[in-house]
Amino acid sequence: MVDRMNGRPGDDPATDILHHERPVYSAEIDDLVRQLGKLMEFRRLQDFLNSLSGVPIPDLGRRVKDQLSQLRSEAKRRGWDVE
Repeated sequence: MVDRMNGRPGDDPATDILHHERPVYSAEIDDLVRQLGKLMEFRRLQDFLNSLSGVPIPDLGRRVKDQLSQLRSEAKRRGWDVE
């Protein structure tokens, strides 16, 4: 199980991007993470990002995009109004 840290800057990528508005990966990936944060429970987002620890940035970007696409499709199927 991943330690959730204490929420200070630098402890967790999801907290850094969503709460502290700090750059973590790249401007594009950080924006995608913000979009994921609108569709995903925060703890689930933390787990998802922690599962990608050590993944090279190009691969990480692809996986984040894939997750966002999947969540948007699921939300639309359930009748949510999403971008």
